[in-house]
Amino acid sequence: NRSTDLSEFDTAALDKMLTELEPDLQLIAGFSEIDIEELRGQLKTISEQEARASLTERFIVPPFSVLDTRQGYWQERKQSWLGLGIKSELGGRDKMKTTGSFSGTVPHYYDYKHQAEQKSGKKLSNAEFEKKYLGDYLPKNSNIATTETGGILSIFDPVLCELAYRWFCPDKGQVLDPFAGGSVRGIVAAYLGYGYTGVELRAEQVQANTLQAGGMSLACKPKWITGDSCNISKLVKGEFDFVFSCPPYADLEVYSDDPKDLSNMDYEKFKDAYRSIISQSVQKLKGNRFACFVVGDIRDKQGLYRNFVSDTIAAFQEAGAMLYNEAILVTSIGSLPIRVSKQFQSGRKLGKTHQNVLVFYKGDPKTIKQEFGEVETGDII
Repeated sequence: NRSTDLSEFDTAALDKMLTELEPDLQLIAGFSEIDIEELRGQLKTISEQEARASLTERFIVPPFSVLDTRQGYWQERKQSWLGLGIKSELGGRDKMKTTGSFSGTVPHYYDYKHQAEQKSGKKLSNAEFEKKYLGDYLPKNSNIATTETGGILSIFDPVLCELAYRWFCPDKGQVLDPFAGGSVRGIVAAYLGYGYTGVELRAEQVQANTLQAGGMSLACKPKWITGDSCNISKLVKGEFDFVFSCPPYADLEVYSDDPKDLSNMDYEKFKDAYRSIISQSVQKLKGNRFACFVVGDIRDKQGLYRNFVSDTIAAFQEAGAMLYNEAILVTSIGSLPIRVSKQFQSGRKLGKTHQNVLVFYKGDPKTIKQEFGEVETGDII
């Protein structure tokens, strides 16, 4: 008789039974009140784990307002995507101007430098160490990309792409990306069978993206257009089912020396151009459709937040797309423990380890079930 091995507890029924167990019967069964409460606590944990696992199976990750990229299920799926050969850092992005240096972004930097000095038998400047020795200490399979000066490059998360497309875009729908940047959003869209059109100012980046996509087995062909998104209404023809992008965070990363590049503008000029691009993009969006921007707040030269997230929400709402969902994207801590000590001691600035996922809807929310149906998920082969 293996009924115990082959069957499962009904946790809800068992919890109800434990709750209703009379004190006399508790004693006969050999349980104290403390024992009963511990058992009920364990059942609650099991129920929460089962619910989370069920949501993960149905929706890829639990559709909560906190999306945690550090979780095992997220990292496993991310590795599957990167295993397809996505290289979003290509296209001259290593020459971008970013804040940061290798000494501030590489964990154990000074330990590695000390080891290199012992091996070489002499003191090394940071520049000499980085040029001749640092590569020997970095993990060969790392997905972290840096600029030539050591600033960490922001690489868009392919799992977040997949979620955005599967959750908020109709099957086989057309995606418009006004701030294309690297290849990730286009390749993930094309792999899943969505049409993708991205606008990117730098021809070098467009060429790298197109070349990379051409060497991959994709369900359809992503399209990148070289041009200024301030003219997106003229650059792009037709209507779209989903607007999805990650805009430049003002001057946090300077992508080029082109004066038309938003990252070269002061914040007020940046906001004017940004609002115009959002307005034109929403005009290209069909009725009863979603838009999603991934943003994070940024500080001015005094260290005060500019309120970029709220500026983004205001721009969409002015354009006719209302805020429908917002989520916190929890990102990997990485080298934050190294960097946060100085910034917190000197200015009490908290280390930032999240971004904001803003989802907007253009139309009547009552049509969502009819327009979008059930969420479809699948494996990455």
